[in-house]
Amino acid sequence: MYDDPLDPVETEPWDAVERRHESLLVDQLAYLAERSAYYQRRFEEWDVDPASITTLEAFRALPFTVKDDQRRNQADPPPGQPLGTHQAVPTSALSRTISSSGTTGKPTYFGLTAADREAWNTVLMRCFHTAGVRPEDTVIFGAGQTMITGGTPYFEGLTKLGANVVPAGGDTTERLLAATVDLQGDVMFTTTSHLRYLVERTPELLGHGVDALPPTKLVGGAGPGIANPEIRAELYDAWDATLVREIMGLGDVLGCLWAECEAEDGMHFHGQGFCHVELVDPESGAVIPFEAGAEGELVYTPLGREATPLLRYRSGDYVRITGTDCACGRTSPKMQCVGRTDDMLVYKGMNVFPSAIRDVVSGVEGTLPYVRVVVPAPGKVLFESAIPVRVVLDPDSDREPDDVVAEVEAAVRATLNVRVAATPVALEDVEVSAYKSTLVVVEE
Repeated sequence: MYDDPLDPVETEPWDAVERRHESLLVDQLAYLAERSAYYQRRFEEWDVDPASITTLEAFRALPFTVKDDQRRNQADPPPGQPLGTHQAVPTSALSRTISSSGTTGKPTYFGLTAADREAWNTVLMRCFHTAGVRPEDTVIFGAGQTMITGGTPYFEGLTKLGANVVPAGGDTTERLLAATVDLQGDVMFTTTSHLRYLVERTPELLGHGVDALPPTKLVGGAGPGIANPEIRAELYDAWDATLVREIMGLGDVLGCLWAECEAEDGMHFHGQGFCHVELVDPESGAVIPFEAGAEGELVYTPLGREATPLLRYRSGDYVRITGTDCACGRTSPKMQCVGRTDDMLVYKGMNVFPSAIRDVVSGVEGTLPYVRVVVPAPGKVLFESAIPVRVVLDPDSDREPDDVVAEVEAAVRATLNVRVAATPVALEDVEVSAYKSTLVVVEE
């Protein structure tokens, strides 16, 4: 049971963490050179002697690994290596196999040994404790117990924390709500989209709002959203919550690596000793220091990972660093996820994230934060004319739709230097997913 107020590594100076990681990276590179057929081949192709990489400066010169590398690895795996040539242990040594969600293409699979699972649980406990979950809590686990990272691994981490975990996800909304009421849950854990979906569905099913449900702690993930002030305020108000916090990780590396503390102004990194993290410019690949206001893509290297270790893995998560110290005492960088680099749009040569458009729109009086950016075809990201946007009108607002549309277009242009063509719609005209909503839709 995890009941310490704070893991000591969470208050260790960040430069000391990086120095320790420098040493651990030497061990991880030696492991890859010995056990990973994939990286043995890549080291030869790169003309790199991994034993010569002994400093962070030298490490940062190594090439990246990307998602497509994994997909190619698993497209035609050799006998005995179903997870691809980066599988570094016999299949008999695997203790768990999970997969990505497949939202950006064919799912990829990741393996965990018993030692990998223990490492994951340590970091998961740090994250959930930071997010406000305590051993005495009953956690309504609203995410499905499936192969994805936010399923069984999260359930196990919460159990190791000592919480009473109720696996209520993956069934009907009616069953989920019934379990929530009957078992008097303290915490609702699920995706951010699902938390918002329950706000809409609960009155239809129970005749009252989610504010009458027992949980007062909300923990969400699986995509940016909670960091948006309007969405956080919406959840606080609708649920009559005492905390609304965000967590984030990825199965390729470690299920959960970031979590918000009571400041609720960015997610702290929690992978100290188990994962090395870098911030890079997504175009040049140059490393960017962790400083407040810095933006870039997160790159990870697991430390001590046995089953399917990766090297300088580009996550595709574009983030903004919100601080490097905190009143809570944690010393790791904290960030807010801006969006996925593969969701990024280009307007007349300028990059813009759909989530950034949503954040601006949701600040306009008369709107709800359920924006949908419309693209003419899958993969269409280049725009020379105004980007079509569906804006959900607030039914309780007295403002004229034309006035709301005009302000939306003006606000986006003033804030992002991007033109949008806004179309007002009602909430029922926008698909609100139970588990994971997208901000981009293809024109019908």
